[in-house]
Amino acid sequence: MLRNAARRLMAAGQRGISTSAMTMEEVAAPAGPKEFIAAWNKKAPSQLVVPELPSNFTNVSTDNQTQGDLFPVNFYTPSSVLADGAKRDGVTLPGIDGYFGVKANHVPIIAQLRPGIVELSNGAETEKYFISGGFAFVHPNGVADICATEAGTLDQFDPAAVKSALAAATSAQGQGDDYDQAANRAALELYSALDSALDQKA
Repeated sequence: MLRNAARRLMAAGQRGISTSAMTMEEVAAPAGPKEFIAAWNKKAPSQLVVPELPSNFTNVSTDNQTQGDLFPVNFYTPSSVLADGAKRDGVTLPGIDGYFGVKANHVPIIAQLRPGIVELSNGAETEKYFISGGFAFVHPNGVADICATEAGTLDQFDPAAVKSALAAATSAQGQGDDYDQAANRAALELYSALDSALDQKA
């Protein structure tokens, strides 16, 4: 009698374990928006509205995608938008360790930029901008973001004024306190790069 009771208890325990395991699997199963709405309609009173999901507020843009050799480029400064999703086939950037190029399907990167020339290429046409520094981002979807502190075309700069500022920064090396010397080093790097870019343009 005791033996039969023990068998019944063991069988009931095994059924409970299998039921619990099945329930856990059902709970752990991934559920998307459709499954959530179906479960909501089963449990919630009919007068309750289905809550909004994050996916309801996302718009998938077909413009910000790589198309063949072309990829979207965004080029911003704090005061201007120089390119907003413009399709280009190449970008050249002044990285800290030297100039580097970006093409379609480039690996994702984050790069600090130094003073120098940014080139946006589209076939035979090339736009050139001088930047004082910033950061560049290439995202996994192929979009390239260029965030510069300041940017302008070379035509906007006066070569004589740049040479004068470079001479002043050169003569002021080693003068003043630590702040003045750091500011002068930054000015020297900026005006040296700008003067070199203007000389190459001429």
